[in-house]
Amino acid sequence: MTDLKALEYLEQFPKLQRADLKIKYPGATADSIDFLEKVLVFNPYYRISLEQCLEHPLFSEVRNRDKEAIVGAPVTLDFEKMDLSKDKLRELILAECQYYRD
Repeated sequence: MTDLKALEYLEQFPKLQRADLKIKYPGATADSIDFLEKVLVFNPYYRISLEQCLEHPLFSEVRNRDKEAIVGAPVTLDFEKMDLSKDKLRELILAECQYYRD
């Protein structure tokens, strides 16, 4: 995360300890825990990539490379291109909430 406003916003939240996934999911395999720890990273710069996900040992027994296809460009959502003020962001969130309420 490199946006200073986003970082300032995140600093407002209390610091919490990361959940120990081994304790939270005691029946999970070591590969499952490793995969979750690599995927559930808030900062996308440190998160595992799609290619790394496919290569992860968790999927070694079920993966069929002949049927895989990674195509196209990364998805860019409309709001990622918008210059959002706090008021505009609030307006969009409320509109989204109203949409799901109706």
